[in-house]
Amino acid sequence: MTTIFGAIILFLILVTFHEYGHYSVARFFKIKILKFSIGFGPDIFTWKNKDNVRFSLSSIPFGGYVAFHDPHDVENYKKLSESEKKYVLANRPAPEKMLVTLAGPIFNFILSFVIFSFVALFIPKQPDVLTAKFNKIDGEQNFKVISVNERPIKNVQDFEISLLNLSGLTGNVVFNVYDYSSGSYKTFQEEVKDLAFSDEQAPSAHFSIEAFNDYSPIIGSIAQGSIAEEYGLKDGDKINVLNNLEVLSLSQLNNLLQSKKQKSLQIERDGEILFLSLPSIGQDEFYGITLSPESNNFIDSLIYGWDQTLFWIVNTFKFLGKMITGNLGVENLSGPVGIAKVAGDSLSSGLIPFLLLTAILSISLGAFNLLPLPMLDGGQFLFILFEEVIGTPINMKLKVALFNLSYMFILALFIFVVYNDLMRIF
Repeated sequence: MTTIFGAIILFLILVTFHEYGHYSVARFFKIKILKFSIGFGPDIFTWKNKDNVRFSLSSIPFGGYVAFHDPHDVENYKKLSESEKKYVLANRPAPEKMLVTLAGPIFNFILSFVIFSFVALFIPKQPDVLTAKFNKIDGEQNFKVISVNERPIKNVQDFEISLLNLSGLTGNVVFNVYDYSSGSYKTFQEEVKDLAFSDEQAPSAHFSIEAFNDYSPIIGSIAQGSIAEEYGLKDGDKINVLNNLEVLSLSQLNNLLQSKKQKSLQIERDGEILFLSLPSIGQDEFYGITLSPESNNFIDSLIYGWDQTLFWIVNTFKFLGKMITGNLGVENLSGPVGIAKVAGDSLSSGLIPFLLLTAILSISLGAFNLLPLPMLDGGQFLFILFEEVIGTPINMKLKVALFNLSYMFILALFIFVVYNDLMRIF
C-alpha cells in the first residue's frame, strides 16, 4: 500500500508541475488552451474554468498533457473568433512557441531546486570530504579519497557518480588517496575491461570500497570552562595539523583527539594560522571539544539547492549520452514499476528521502523530455526552430510520420523498462 501511495503522490507531483509549466507560460502569452490533463485515457474527473479550459484527471496516471487549439483541429478552431485565432499557439511568434515548449522541463528543474533548497534546511552542510575503506587492500584502515582518474572527489555522491561515469572503460581506474594513519599520499589502481556495474549495488561496491561522507576538520563548539577553552581554542577553528600529522577530515580529527597525551596544533582562524597546544589529561578528563558539521542557513540552503540541481542535470544528460552510445547499458533504466517501488521505499524511510527522490526524478523527467524526439518537448522545439530557419511549416504528413515513429519508440522503451523492473523485483 505504501508503494502504491508513494507512487501516486510522486507521479502527480512530477506530471502536474511539468504540465503546469506549459500551461502557465501559455497563459502568460494569452495563448488559447483546450485542455489540461493529468494522465491519459478516459477522464475520471473533469471541470472547466471561466476561460473554457477543461481540466481533467484521467485513468492512466503515467503522464499528462496540455492540449492547445490548432488550425488542423477544424471543429474547435472554427468556433474561435478572428481575434482569438491570433492567440492560437500555431499562429504565435517562434520565441513564444519555444518558451511554451521548454517551460515543462524548466519547471521540473525549478521544482528540484525548490525541493533541494527546502531539504537543506533540515540536514547538515554538504559533505566536502570522502573517507573510505579499501577492503581489497586494508579493510581496517581509513583513507581520504582525493581523486578518481584525476577527477577530484568531494563526497559519496560525487564518488559514486564519478565511478558510474567510467562505465565501458577498458584500462586502469586510479584512486589517489591520503592515508590518515601514516600521513602519506598513496595511489591505488585496478585494471578493468569494459567496466560495467550491477544495478543491485553502488558502483563503489564493485571495487570492494566502503565509502562514507566526511567533513573538513572544523570544531563545532567548545564547552565553556573546558580545557580546550582555557588553552585558546574557539568554535569554528579548523585543525590543519596535529602533532605534525596533516589533518584532512573530521573523522580523522576525532580519532586523534581520543588520545589523552599532549597535543601541538596548527589551526586556521579567520584566515590566520595559529599554533596552540593541549595538555595531557587524565583518564576521566575531556577537552570539551564537540565535532559536528554545521547546519545550513537560508543562503547555504539556496547554494545547496543550486549545486544539487546543476549536479543532477549535468549527470542525467551524461547518463543519457552514455546509454545512447552504449557505454551504459539500458538495463539501468527504470520505468513506472521500478520508480513506484523506490517511491514507496523512500516514503517509508521518511519525508526527506522521499523529497530527495522527487527532486532527482523531476530532473530526470525534465531531461528526458528535452530529448530530440518529435513526441517530446525537445523534438517539438526542434520543429519550431527548423520552421523558423527555413521560413515555412514542415509538411504535416512528415510531422505525423515522425511523431508516430517516436511514439512507437517510446512505447517500446516503456514496455522494456517495465519488463526490466519486473525482472529486478521478481
